[in-house]
Amino acid sequence: MQFNQIIGHAALKARLIGNIREGRVPHAQFFLGPRGSGVLPLALAYATYLFCGQRGEGDSCGECNACKMMAKLAHPDLNMAFPIFLSKEVKTCEPFVADWREAVLGEPYLDAERWRECLKGDNKQLRMGVDIAAEVVRKLSLKSFSGGWKVMLIWLPEMMDPAMANKILKVLEEPEPGTAFLLAGHANDRILPTILSRTQLVKVAAPDPGEVAAAVQLRHPEMAAGEARAIAARSEGDLLAAQAMAEGRPEKTFHFFRDWLRACFAGKMEEVAVHTDEFAKMGREEQKGVMEYALFMMRQCMLQWQDLPQLVTVSGEELDFVRKFSALLGAENLAGIRTELEAAHGHLGRNANSKILFIDLSGTLGQLLRPKAVQAR
Repeated sequence: MQFNQIIGHAALKARLIGNIREGRVPHAQFFLGPRGSGVLPLALAYATYLFCGQRGEGDSCGECNACKMMAKLAHPDLNMAFPIFLSKEVKTCEPFVADWREAVLGEPYLDAERWRECLKGDNKQLRMGVDIAAEVVRKLSLKSFSGGWKVMLIWLPEMMDPAMANKILKVLEEPEPGTAFLLAGHANDRILPTILSRTQLVKVAAPDPGEVAAAVQLRHPEMAAGEARAIAARSEGDLLAAQAMAEGRPEKTFHFFRDWLRACFAGKMEEVAVHTDEFAKMGREEQKGVMEYALFMMRQCMLQWQDLPQLVTVSGEELDFVRKFSALLGAENLAGIRTELEAAHGHLGRNANSKILFIDLSGTLGQLLRPKAVQAR
């Protein structure tokens, strides 16, 4: 992974490169940002530049042996720790390194849910335990294979058990010279303060809509610029969400969402059942994408309802829907609708039964919408 392969973050890239060129490499850094912002690609690009034997002013060379090995995530001095499904038989990351490499090379903006699907763990909890900590300490006790830097990458450190966090404290605070810890995650409130106090925070913001739109068109060159901009606005800087929308096609998502809400409002349970079957056939990420899109459209409706049309970013059929649907919203039901959609999204992330969830959500949304319609008459 090279810096030029990462969407946006021009100023941050320049600062990271400058620190290395000036010899100011912290012993531990925590790349922290929202899902889809690029914390993992940035950490990997940083490691690549650190290993590179022919560093340029703006990026690693991409041609030396170190860069070629990093392109396959196979550099012998790159050590990796990541969450797995712990069991009596499996306690360390070593058996899954090849799977993790394949997952990251396939999608550098990998998140926990996609990794969970790769491991096929159903409802199991991703964790990093004390045995992984022992693995980290052991690997860092070895000499550098190439005679240069050693990197310990810890992906999603918020999933470390307290036992692991406590066991790596000493080596994290005082690693051997030439060792760099790179943590890449999304939630610092789930990490022990003693870990945070030993790392330098690297804040990674979500890419702006223009950068996301360009990234979508790069992956989908057949897509119209307006369609890519619409996806970028909905994704709110989450490149994974934008990619999911682009693959699912936004027109299809809108029509499903519109027709489903109309059926909920009208109490037409036969139509709701049809939508439920269609929803159940979707993949887990696509189902979550529907909930994310619904939340986005609710925010658009809220802006219209609050008489702030200049802040509404949708157009065409979506704008027509927002103008009409916002009449059904008010202070008494808007918060409830948002809460229900957010809860459904969370339950999907924990592998809830999609049919039961969708039917229950449909009935609840219908109840929340109809009182407002009666009052409007």
